[in-house]
Amino acid sequence: MADETFHQTQHDLARTLIRTFYEALSVQFERKDHITRDELDRAFHLIEGFWPKTLPAFKANCRLCLDKNGARAYNPDARRKDFLTRFVFSLLITTIPSRMDPVSGKHFPQVIVRGIQRNVTTLFSNAEYEMLNSQAQAIFATIGTDDDTQMWPLIRADETMSMLADKIFIRMLLRFRQFNHQRQSFTAAIVGSIEANAYKFTDEDFCTVFDAIFTRYEQLIQTPEGRIKMDVYYGDGTADGISSIFFAFEQFKKDMIARQGRTKGMQSNRRR
Repeated sequence: MADETFHQTQHDLARTLIRTFYEALSVQFERKDHITRDELDRAFHLIEGFWPKTLPAFKANCRLCLDKNGARAYNPDARRKDFLTRFVFSLLITTIPSRMDPVSGKHFPQVIVRGIQRNVTTLFSNAEYEMLNSQAQAIFATIGTDDDTQMWPLIRADETMSMLADKIFIRMLLRFRQFNHQRQSFTAAIVGSIEANAYKFTDEDFCTVFDAIFTRYEQLIQTPEGRIKMDVYYGDGTADGISSIFFAFEQFKKDMIARQGRTKGMQSNRRR
């Protein structure tokens, strides 16, 4: 890999970090057209405290330069353009145990990859997609791989990479503010992408996918400190947004369980 490529990787990583901090503050301007000195100081001190943790990410890039054998060099298929879908789907297939449809032989979650791609490309505007796609590519380049068995341990072991990965998923999660509408759109995109009779994507499957991608962020806001960090790193109001989305999600799961109970009751009555 050419030296210029390594330099570009460092440059892209620094740009991504700066953009992340800028976007977190800019949300407050959009909400109230100003930021108080106290808010700015709070954000600066939290970011300053986090900044030393970015050092391992830059060290990882330097190790790539020093690795003459290129063992950690990232060499993606030249045909790959959609790094964002690859990034999101990797989390699914390493989190959700694979299971086979007994009739078609298709495996879940592998069978929904086209539906995930359709959702990823429609959740965001073109400009947002291009930005997040570039960030996913920069993460792959920094950790040196897109191999599913290696990438998530590497990402979660590096706080900077973990923060940048979280940014992508949080942007996706916040699209579910109108939960029922977005859930229906998300499910329809997946159902429409599956071949006829290949697999029946259910409400339970949706819950499995939603939990696999997003439950981490509900857990991160369970403490006052976690809520403050969420708002500083990803924008004012992010913690409240996540709370309201998961409130709607939990209500959906309760309603789903109640429907299943009624269905089982009706089936039991028919057998009598």
